[in-house]
Amino acid sequence: MIKLNSVNDLVIELNKSHVINLYNEFNQEAINILELLERINPCGQQYELSNNCIIVSYEFKINLLNFKNIFPLNVKVQIIGFPISICQKGYFGDRTLVMKSIENRKGLKIVLNDDMEFNNGGRTLSTFVFENKFSSFDEYVNALRSNYRRRINKALFNRNNIEIRKFDSKSFTTNHYKLYLSIMERTENPLETLPIEFFVDYESELYEFLDKTTKEIIGFIQLKVIKDKLYFLFGGFRKEDVGRYDIYYNMILKIIEVGIEKRIHYIDFGQTAEECKLKVGCKEVPKYLYVHHSNPILNYTIQKLIPLFSYKPYNIEHHVFKQD
Repeated sequence: MIKLNSVNDLVIELNKSHVINLYNEFNQEAINILELLERINPCGQQYELSNNCIIVSYEFKINLLNFKNIFPLNVKVQIIGFPISICQKGYFGDRTLVMKSIENRKGLKIVLNDDMEFNNGGRTLSTFVFENKFSSFDEYVNALRSNYRRRINKALFNRNNIEIRKFDSKSFTTNHYKLYLSIMERTENPLETLPIEFFVDYESELYEFLDKTTKEIIGFIQLKVIKDKLYFLFGGFRKEDVGRYDIYYNMILKIIEVGIEKRIHYIDFGQTAEECKLKVGCKEVPKYLYVHHSNPILNYTIQKLIPLFSYKPYNIEHHVFKQD
């Protein structure tokens, strides 16, 4: 395995190796976001490359006992993943080789957001995906069962008090950023809080939500189209505006509207807020984690404790559409 400290060096080595399948999997969009994060969110990023795999990792301090709400136990870990709170796994290529390399590293390591289960592993936050089968937003609304459609129509009624408009990333202001920070302050166990430069410099689609009367910014969403999928990356709103504007539901519905207009087949809504996303028609997609320590005794203990801090799936089934 070759160890590299920048994604640019990784790309150079990839081009030398001529591993076409691996290069295609580690696509240009991954390269773009990792280059940006190296500049605006340096956190010990490291890349490993062989002929069969790429591993992306970074360093972070977490409280291992946060789930128990007792005294903090802050430790430095190597997280196998992208240094940004999105549901992207941190490796490409041969999984067996990846796991062997990770287990040979010193210290504590956490593999996040894998698509497959691990032996002695656990679950992390699920992601929620909307399959778009609709030619118009009205068709989507009419396809809902009456109780779910009633909730959507209530949110759309409250949208009468909101102006929604697309805006350029260079117009992203501290007022938008404060709404993002408001979300992060309310998030349990957040990983990374991004600087404002991410929203200004990353090429994406931004929509802002304003009070129709006062023109005050009350929310925003950041979206990105990659291949045939629309990703909901980040957003922001104040807790006190949820009831007044039904802001979160209207953000989610705007994303569905954009996806339908763009004829996108899948919309990835990311993690958290399970109930709301399921009630608008998303499906839950499990994600898995693996924790390993180079000390055998600590590793044995950690493996036994993983079920205690694994994500517990949302266990209410919603039949949202008439055809379900």
